Amino acid sequence: MKSKDNNFHNFVAPILVLVIICFVVTFALAMTYGVTKPIIDKNTLAAANEARAEIMPQADGKFEEVKTDHLVLEKNKVFVDDVYKASNGAGCVITVESSSYGGLLTAMVGIDKDGAITKVKVTNASDTPGVGTRAQEPGHLKQYNGLKKLGNEQIKSDPTVQHVSGASISSEAIHKAVFCALKQYNKMGGVK
Repeated sequence: MKSKDNNFHNFVAPILVLVIICFVVTFALAMTYGVTKPIIDKNTLAAANEARAEIMPQADGKFEEVKTDHLVLEKNKVFVDDVYKASNGAGCVITVESSSYGGLLTAMVGIDKDGAITKVKVTNASDTPGVGTRAQEPGHLKQYNGLKKLGNEQIKSDPTVQHVSGASISSEAIHKAVFCALKQYNKMGGVK
């Protein structure tokens, strides 16, 4: 009888304790997620709206989501996340994800009612600081302002804009994001 008790204490009891600990921790994590998710979603939306207002100040900070078929330029590499148009008809802000050196880069592109780019802003990227991030600087991105079309999908073949030496992959990712946003805008027939 002693060997059965020893087996229970040596093998079964620790397993039961671990299962109970895992259950309690999982339950606690699920409860924490349930409490924090709405707060995180609210903060994410507020940050996105703030970025949209910066990209298209003519919109007076009021946007509404456009339900449309989102363009996919390259599967899992360059695609539209969302499209928001200004409530006053000033234009729209298109969020695009594009494959970059450090993974997917997220860029917002403002396009006014006439089809001209108002501003490009990278809102999320994991490129190498000081190297790839040079392509994300406002000084580099402002070259897109006012453009209605790009000369080519590839930045090195496009005479309308310059890439950043040493950050060619990041430059290409941003360029493809802008190209995709303009294509999405034209596919929608502009802002209606």
